[in-house]
Amino acid sequence: MNNAIIFIRNEEEKQLSKAPYLGGNLLLHLVKEIRKTSDLKNIYIVGTDTEVPGCLNEKDVSDVISKINGEGKTLLVSPLYPELGNKDLEKLLNKDADGAALTCDGEVLEAIAITNDKLKDFSSLSYVPVEIKNKKVKKVTAEDALGLKEESLDDVVVFGLTSSKTLVNEICNYLNLEPGKVDVRHFADGETLVELGESVRGKRCYIIQSTCKPVNDTLMEVLICIDAMRRSSAAEITCILPYFGYARQDRKASPRQPITAKLVASMLEQAGANRVVTFDLHAAQIQGFFHCPVDDLTTVPMMGQYFRRKIANPEDVVVVSPDHGGVKRARNLAEMLGSQIAIIDKRRPRPNVVEACTVIGDVRDKDVIIVDDICDTGGSLIAASNILKESGCKDIYVCIAHGLFSNDAASKIEASPIKEIVCTNTIVPADSELSKTGKITILSVGWMLSKLILAVSCHTPVSEVYALYQ
Repeated sequence: MNNAIIFIRNEEEKQLSKAPYLGGNLLLHLVKEIRKTSDLKNIYIVGTDTEVPGCLNEKDVSDVISKINGEGKTLLVSPLYPELGNKDLEKLLNKDADGAALTCDGEVLEAIAITNDKLKDFSSLSYVPVEIKNKKVKKVTAEDALGLKEESLDDVVVFGLTSSKTLVNEICNYLNLEPGKVDVRHFADGETLVELGESVRGKRCYIIQSTCKPVNDTLMEVLICIDAMRRSSAAEITCILPYFGYARQDRKASPRQPITAKLVASMLEQAGANRVVTFDLHAAQIQGFFHCPVDDLTTVPMMGQYFRRKIANPEDVVVVSPDHGGVKRARNLAEMLGSQIAIIDKRRPRPNVVEACTVIGDVRDKDVIIVDDICDTGGSLIAASNILKESGCKDIYVCIAHGLFSNDAASKIEASPIKEIVCTNTIVPADSELSKTGKITILSVGWMLSKLILAVSCHTPVSEVYALYQ
């Protein structure tokens, strides 16, 4: 199996690697192109603290070399834009050398040819940049990189409200934008005031806020912010709700119940939202509650990438849906991993109480991955893990989009047969909950959302946001 090392050699390259490009930055685009290389096991990033989905970070290249020694050839690439010569192309195409040819419209990312297969003597290696298809190269300096920005983002402002401040900072870092200035205040009587700190006249505005606990407060912040933008003459308002509160109240489960998910959809539209973006709705049909465009993103490709790196043999893994409603989600993950699926037949006598009945499918002597959209109190997942253990499975992993972890769920998970639970930062669990268990791994949706913002702004397919996770 081959490996790739992206080596950030100096501060200039570090600045360049963060320059925005094609919905992320140069480093993310470079990783995407490297992934097209066949028979590639790992991609290591050395010399920067930038997190890239699916890549391994190392501080020193010697640590990487010791890990991959004897594992085949190694691609060594750098994100600089150099002045290149045509003759070097022949060296890259030489079958005895390693290399990566990274191209993009009108510009060329540096390609490196190496003749030392195992990188035994790293210090003596010289970089051999090559020009691809005789394209004209635009040289970019570190100073230029600091000011680079997609032209399509010139009229874009991204605002983060109280529950998603950290996520917004990450997204704006990828897009090379400053977060929009907004002040959120809660008065003594419970009223909320959202005041914009900059002009949005004629701007395309993005509001990012998970409507998680306290649900009513976070929802009102979004509605009030939309109203403030509409009254300030914003050209377009997109609400990105990584977690869509009230999504579980999507039908009348018994007489005289409301359909609150529809009510929330109507409130967002009446306030002035032109588009809504969210992750893993509890039921995809909720999109039909809106008259405006809705993008229901999925975290399954991200989870698939994570578990592809984790599992050695897909045939020894079974993807499990904890109920009949999640079969499609489980099937999608199983296809990405090349595994089989199983279904747990359960019933729910009352809210937050689950009785698991039986497993449909063979899980005996298999590792299992339970895939679901939400972990609230953890009752459903724990009941599923118990019956899977009784059915003879080995290790139990869980992947969920939204980690609510209410009512001491973290402590229950720690005491359960679950080995690891992987969730995203659509909701960031409280430190007090995370301290109760070491089984929770959190993946970031920041890059995916930055890619989505650029896709919406450039009017390109939103489905392309999944490309990095393939």
